Amino acid sequence: MTEPIRLSKHVADQAACSRREAELLIEGGWVKVNGGIVEEPQHRVSPGVDQVDIDPQARPETVPPATLLWYRPDPQAACDALNLQASAPISRHPVRVLKRHFAQQMPLAGLSGLATGLVVFTQDGRMRRRLMEDEAELEQEFMVELAGQVTNDTIERLQNRIQQARQWPLVPVVGKLSLNARGPQGTRLRFALKASNASCILALCESAGLRPLALRRTRLGRVALAGLAPGEWRFMGPHEKF
Repeated sequence: MTEPIRLSKHVADQAACSRREAELLIEGGWVKVNGGIVEEPQHRVSPGVDQVDIDPQARPETVPPATLLWYRPDPQAACDALNLQASAPISRHPVRVLKRHFAQQMPLAGLSGLATGLVVFTQDGRMRRRLMEDEAELEQEFMVELAGQVTNDTIERLQNRIQQARQWPLVPVVGKLSLNARGPQGTRLRFALKASNASCILALCESAGLRPLALRRTRLGRVALAGLAPGEWRFMGPHEKF
């Protein structure tokens, strides 16, 4: 019986291409072994026993780093991109989903505590560095759910807190607050703040004697949560910018 060999070597021989091109074909999800896609170049196959098929449309191209947008459905959901592999993305841009899209993903401006809503993961080192450098100028939008009907005086007190935030070292935020909804079921406030995070929003609310029931991020910079239901995710498009 023939000794098993690396899939990349077999593909290189079969496609008459270089080993590097064979690896790109495999990593790009263009190669099937016995009917199933295999994305690991080191996978072992037995020539003459295993059926290896290369997609006729295959192109040996480097897979660009991916940025994923996820609607964190509840505070207990771990912010780990590997968990997204179990579900298909909401299609807004044609992308072939690969295992490597989920590897070494890091959350940007991650959510913590009771915060839900928009979470951004990226493999793009340049994007990560740029956002870290510009984080103080990046506006974030949060919807905060509160019990009861919050009075206008309380909202005004919160607005004053935000205006004074540059002199408040514990909560260094700059932005604005508005009433989004108010009714028998409670009050929803919209915070649009720079140099902020979920903890800052909670601190602002507590300073006004309020305890949020829920806190949801709906926007990070110019990238919004719109179009995603709780638990859903999608790829960030090539023309979208923070």
